[in-house]
Amino acid sequence: MLLSIIIPFYNVEAYIGACLERVSRLPQEICEVLLVDDCGQDRSAEIAAEYCQKYPHFHIIQREKNGGLSAARNTGMAQARGEYLYFLDSDDLPEPHALLTLASAARDQQLDVAKARFCYYDDETGRTSAGPLLPAMGPLPGADLFAAQCRRGLYEPMVWQCVFRRSFLLETGLAMPEGLLFEDELFQAPALLKARRAASFEQVILLYRQREGSIMASFAKSSRWCSSYLEVCRRLHALAASLAPGRARRALDRRVGQIALSVAKNIPAYHLPAPVASQARAFVHAHRRELASYALQSGDLPVAAQGLLLNLSPAFFMACYTAIRR
Repeated sequence: MLLSIIIPFYNVEAYIGACLERVSRLPQEICEVLLVDDCGQDRSAEIAAEYCQKYPHFHIIQREKNGGLSAARNTGMAQARGEYLYFLDSDDLPEPHALLTLASAARDQQLDVAKARFCYYDDETGRTSAGPLLPAMGPLPGADLFAAQCRRGLYEPMVWQCVFRRSFLLETGLAMPEGLLFEDELFQAPALLKARRAASFEQVILLYRQREGSIMASFAKSSRWCSSYLEVCRRLHALAASLAPGRARRALDRRVGQIALSVAKNIPAYHLPAPVASQARAFVHAHRRELASYALQSGDLPVAAQGLLLNLSPAFFMACYTAIRR
């Protein structure tokens, strides 16, 4: 079997049908669709079951309790049988022909990771707009692909841009980090850095649904995202330290610095409720030296300068960022 598509779902009854309708166009002889029920409370499971009745290559995997996106993806990964894996979010819209072309190219070129483009999809208007204009590159070592994309400002961490060779993930022990937000940051970059052969392709394989308030609503619930960002920085910094000096390590150091700065930048950017904003500001103040240290070690002068300012005065840093955004 060529491809296993892993689709966790949780309270997405308004979107999952459109996603699965597109997925159903893939040939069942070479594809399987694993629908991981993460114990939601709406009609998502009923809709998924309807598709399983219509299409024999669709299967529901029932989790015992809600564990979040990473845990659900890991559940699907453990039961997948395909040569390649694709992680699809249940509210997005895949381009089935392009996805199949990507998986076939990955097999033909013996790639560990194959990465493609996406477009943004406006949920209100139905209009699409181009994502990063990813050029075709490779096959080449994954670390070189990562460094080249970072250098050109084209790197995006979302796992649904890629198909991954399943045996490669098993050999390297890569799994989704559970209990954290921004889990994609801790999967795609390590996968590319470990990949012996990787390539990028110009095909658009997914329409990335933009739902008004979705990011803001997630950030506004609590300041938990701050600690997740910091943990992402810690793990990626440790990964960078394990790399040999070179372009890939420099690229990862710079990305860690950028992520560290984004903790403070997101507080004004997402117009958080006052209690959550206050908690987030307190977190940044308490951890400003560590966050700033990642920026100072980035090897990038503008990032390092921002790190210095963040360390000196988080409040002034955020005020400056707010003024620049205006």
